[in-house]
Amino acid sequence: MNKISVIFLSLVLSVNLSFSQEELAKQILDELSEKGNSYKDITAEFSFNFNNNLQGIDENSEGKIWIKEDMYKLNMASDLSIINNGETLWYFMKDVPEVQIMESNPEDEMNPSKIFTIYERGYKFQYKGNSSEKGKNLHIINLYPETSKAISKVVLYVDSEKIEIYKIQLNDKDGGVSSYIINSFITNNKVPESTFNFRKKDHPGVEVIDLR
Repeated sequence: MNKISVIFLSLVLSVNLSFSQEELAKQILDELSEKGNSYKDITAEFSFNFNNNLQGIDENSEGKIWIKEDMYKLNMASDLSIINNGETLWYFMKDVPEVQIMESNPEDEMNPSKIFTIYERGYKFQYKGNSSEKGKNLHIINLYPETSKAISKVVLYVDSEKIEIYKIQLNDKDGGVSSYIINSFITNNKVPESTFNFRKKDHPGVEVIDLR
């Protein structure tokens, strides 16, 4: 086989491999989306780590999240709560204490309620192989934004048996890496819609800043 034939064969194999990686990633993501859309609500607890070697930052925390349709409530440890009922967003800093009120942005791609379909909105995706962690066999899928964004890459670790997200990793352009590991995942738990509203009467003394 001459040199030109070898180069041509290498290119063909490279294209086919890339295509198969995209197809496999798409198949897993479609299954993840279909399953996610079947849930009436989600309650999950997670561990969080933010690392930036360039800035010497390595922080750990824990949190809990409730999701129902396009609504969510996110509690980070004891100092921050973000509540979104699909129309209004409350950013509640418990340690200040202060709550900022904003209109919900329907185009917010980092909205947790849209995590199962994030790949459908301006991302290229690629299957990067599999790994094992805590007895779980995981698919690894990279998502790359098609246009320049603050998040340069999203990495999903999907439990191959349950077809559930086990870990999400967000890489930003400044060298920061945010990692979320799902410790518990409960679905269809009849989460009341009142969960997704902030009631000032429940938090006396909180300063309200309305930015709408």
